[in-house]
Amino acid sequence: MGLTELKKIERWNVVIAAILVLAAAVFGSSPFALGVAVGSILVVVNFYGIRLLVQASLRRQGGKRAALQLLLIAKMGVLFVLVVLALRFLPISPAGLAVGLSVFLLSIAAWSIRSAIGNNEAHDGRA
Repeated sequence: MGLTELKKIERWNVVIAAILVLAAAVFGSSPFALGVAVGSILVVVNFYGIRLLVQASLRRQGGKRAALQLLLIAKMGVLFVLVVLALRFLPISPAGLAVGLSVFLLSIAAWSIRSAIGNNEAHDGRA
């Protein structure tokens, strides 16, 4: 998986997050919808950070690359802290937050399925 694929997954993150937040706002309670929104925002921003750090890491060598890779670990720590703070101080539903945080799993699954279908169609066209 390269940077092009990461950008595509990042776009899927935004699209799926928007759909889930809209659905939660229409069909869910306020705490649930807010939880979905907060979780989605955290995941979208987190994945954006992952892509930027991986992109920068691939352009560097040696110690600078290692430092950028350590930043990936620190970024995950920040995400964990933000999740705990959101649960502690915001009037959100933990289930809604979990749904919002699952956006990246859904986007990776959607991209994988789309990619597999695209590869099968490309192979069928060559045969």
